[in-house]
Amino acid sequence: MARAEQPAPLIKVDSDFEREYPGASQRATECYANLVRTGDMLIGLHNREALDDFGLSSTAKMALAVIEGAGEPLEPGVIADRLIITAGSMTSMLDTLEKRGLVRRKPHPTDRRKLLVDVTDDGVAILDELLPALHARERAVVDAALTPSEQTQLLAMLAKLQAVAGTDMAREGHRGAARRRQTRRKD
Repeated sequence: MARAEQPAPLIKVDSDFEREYPGASQRATECYANLVRTGDMLIGLHNREALDDFGLSSTAKMALAVIEGAGEPLEPGVIADRLIITAGSMTSMLDTLEKRGLVRRKPHPTDRRKLLVDVTDDGVAILDELLPALHARERAVVDAALTPSEQTQLLAMLAKLQAVAGTDMAREGHRGAARRRQTRRKD
């Protein structure tokens, strides 16, 4: 039985990469770039479905899921914090979702200066259709690409990367690293 060819990563850097960037690693850069590209592709699949089928932006989809998942109405600032968006963006998005009948703003029970946001039955109906479809896609894509053992290995490797990415060492960067590029020919 012939063995299937391994697919090549989408992003490859030039063979002279390490000469141009002393101290860099061609393999590390390719890993980094391909992880980011893969994440973008996977999120893009979810975002396209939410937009095409329900007219929801990625942020609106996440806002509905955050509110519904909380199990109780939330203050707009709490939603904005969880989505990592500005208060201005939050207000605009909530206006849109409210006009569509997917959320409703309600007075806060103990502080009349505040509002709470709750998902409506129409919003829940969208989530009840959308979220299972997204999770089914996740399974289909991952199961088609990786065996259960490979999935376990991937999770372990991602956990290692996440642990290092969350450290001060990763945030500090490496300022002062050199670049050696050939001078451009002047025509």
